[in-house]
Amino acid sequence: MAKVVSVEKKRSVTLAAQVILDGGVIVYPTETIYGLGANALESKVVEKVYTIKERKKSNPILVLIPDRDVLEELALEVPDVAENLMNRFWPGPLTIIFKAAPIVSPILTARSGKIGIRLSSDEFCRELLSICKIPITSTSANLSGEPNPNSIGMINRRVLNSVDLIVDGGELTSQTPSTVVDVTKGKIELVREGAIPYQKILEAS
Repeated sequence: MAKVVSVEKKRSVTLAAQVILDGGVIVYPTETIYGLGANALESKVVEKVYTIKERKKSNPILVLIPDRDVLEELALEVPDVAENLMNRFWPGPLTIIFKAAPIVSPILTARSGKIGIRLSSDEFCRELLSICKIPITSTSANLSGEPNPNSIGMINRRVLNSVDLIVDGGELTSQTPSTVVDVTKGKIELVREGAIPYQKILEAS
């Protein structure tokens, strides 16, 4: 199994950032569930994430960003409806799907031309991203089809044995992933209801 470091250790975030910047993959806690983190701009690294999860490449992988400036690089356009959602729910457990800019790897988007993006409210995630200064993958740290993990103990050993670093944040209060909406048509379309009720999103739009 990969090295385990407690999220409470000050060096955990710098170790995690270094692994990502070196092309590795980490298991890390978010405000929703444990995720697999890697450099989302490197196709070979994203492929590694698919391999670890045993995930079909027809399923895209969402990303976390350090700030809205990075959003402008990844999204081809940002509709007004998305601005409203970001102002209300970011940072937080809402993933918004945009049309992907040319810089985005088709492997990450599963050749859909779309990319799911989130600005996390989790303190560790925000510090990690501020150091990396790049988008990182945030797919659940499980084998495809298995339950979403809210503790390291829930994560399949095959996953834990395949990553380069495990950041242990203890048992998370949530086992629910982010809510996902698509705004590529200039309106809100629900893809997955998660931590934020869809009705709350509609009311805010």
